[in-house]
Amino acid sequence: MKNAFIACYLAGGIIGVVPLAYMSLPHPVQEPQATNTGAASEWATVSHADYTVSDFRLQSVNGLSLYDDKITVERMLGEPNQINQDEWLTELETYEYPNMDIVFRDGIMDEIKVSGSASTIWIDDEEIPVSIEALVDALGEPDYKAEDGIVYERRENVLKLFINYDTGTLESIAYYQISSV
Repeated sequence: MKNAFIACYLAGGIIGVVPLAYMSLPHPVQEPQATNTGAASEWATVSHADYTVSDFRLQSVNGLSLYDDKITVERMLGEPNQINQDEWLTELETYEYPNMDIVFRDGIMDEIKVSGSASTIWIDDEEIPVSIEALVDALGEPDYKAEDGIVYERRENVLKLFINYDTGTLESIAYYQISSV
């Protein structure tokens, strides 16, 4: 019985590793290609060779980590312009700053949202212009593409670029932990 358990454990470990190894391989991403008018109208497959490898660990955005509390946020950014309580999800509270909202869930930071109209964003203490091209150049190949943008994951942290594919514009950037999805 003990040998059967060990054999099953080892087989499960090997089988469990294969999907992870496959997931870490680069996969092609569909991206809109701009036309002469600047609007995105055609889709092209972009391979991993079109991206650089990123050293970003996604530990902070605009000087804040997802482990900061309200006191730390106010100490770093000052009083928010406005504080909003969600009408339906009363545990959510949003601190509004120029070009950035910080969402707390039950007093714990849940998400940082940076407006697509911001001029720059600081990711891991490096300043990057807020544009799709500049962010992809800096961050490298996205981990996956969603219907509303592209996503970068580093351990438990996620940075998602929300893109309006009809206009080819960056609407916002969200920084959150994968467990909050």
